[in-house]
Amino acid sequence: AAWLVASRGWTPLQHLEALTVDRARSLLRGGADSLAGEPSALERARVLCAWGESDPTAAAVASTVAIHSLVSPPSMNGKTGVVVSANASTGRFGVRVAGEAKALAPRPANLEPAAA
Repeated sequence: AAWLVASRGWTPLQHLEALTVDRARSLLRGGADSLAGEPSALERARVLCAWGESDPTAAAVASTVAIHSLVSPPSMNGKTGVVVSANASTGRFGVRVAGEAKALAPRPANLEPAAA
């Protein structure tokens, strides 16, 4: 119930964890406001739609992703990792890169599905 209080005033796109990919696409095509918070709902929607799943959390966790456009640490750009967690409150994913001691917490905009 705490997430309901914390999410009061959010736009529909900021509730992507509870939306299907089809509904997210419909909202985006209908001009839904994607500028009401960080990370932007549009960034999150683009990543979730790219995975093409109806359950965004299931789509993300255990997926292999390519990391790009990170400001810090830039050395991770171009590497691939595995999504180990999804944090609905921050909109970030935990990504484990082989050989790294800690999982990263990039924004969805810094991830894309890795080439098969």
